[in-house]
Amino acid sequence: MMQSQKMPFHPDYHKYPSSDGEPMALSTLHFKWIVNIKNNLESLTKGKNIFVAGDLLWYPVRGSVKTCKAPDVMVAIGRPKGNRLSYLQWHEGNVAPQVVFEIYSKSNRRRMNKENLLEFYEKYGVEEFYSYDPVKDEFTVHQRQGNRLTPLEGLQKWVSPLLKIQFEFSEKILRIYHPDGRPFINFEELERKNKYLAMEYEELKELRLQEHKHLVEVEKRAGLVKKELEEERQKAEAAEQKAKSEKLKAEAAEQKAKSEKQKAEAAEKRLEILANKLKGLGIDPSSV
Repeated sequence: MMQSQKMPFHPDYHKYPSSDGEPMALSTLHFKWIVNIKNNLESLTKGKNIFVAGDLLWYPVRGSVKTCKAPDVMVAIGRPKGNRLSYLQWHEGNVAPQVVFEIYSKSNRRRMNKENLLEFYEKYGVEEFYSYDPVKDEFTVHQRQGNRLTPLEGLQKWVSPLLKIQFEFSEKILRIYHPDGRPFINFEELERKNKYLAMEYEELKELRLQEHKHLVEVEKRAGLVKKELEEERQKAEAAEQKAKSEKLKAEAAEQKAKSEKQKAEAAEKRLEILANKLKGLGIDPSSV
């Protein structure tokens, strides 16, 4: 039986709050974006030494409980996967999350945890910062250049230098793709597809069951036909054997008849010879 691997929690974890008291998202739309990005990144980094988290408090400075943010999604390359109460950077080899995502709304821009995000990420080592407001259709890329996270204006296409995922922002619609070009999965859509596939699987299973029953019936009929053919073959062989036997009897009778005829002819010949001898002696054969 397999057991899930659990990361041991250092006593430090209990000194730093694991929640900021704020909701993860203020609408279903924002929640869907956060979950889809996080889950797709988990899928992308499966089997790799890359930690992905959603709405996890990140503490970059030991001893400073108030110095923290909870990115909607963050990626720490080089850090092992596993459970955490929070991301304490000094317990993570001092590796800061290199990539963060924020799904904004008008309301969550005013949340305390979302204040001064750019300055925080810039100060504490984020390399790529992606923000998206799905209601206002605003997408912004910030990339580290020296000590600054510089906004890249007017982008319609962008490839993450670290994750290699592709962004397309056109007609005010954001699309994200895996490095191989596959679109990020919408997990609600995936669930619908899985349900549809499950229905197809059940239909296919029923079809195969019916095919199996039909095959069994066909094999049964084929067995009966084979048995009938075998019986007919045996009858034909018996008839052929009988015919051969009758032929041999007929040939034997014919041979016997020939032999009898030859005997009769020989007897007649002998009588003729005897009659001629009697005639030669002056005896009438008919008077004998």
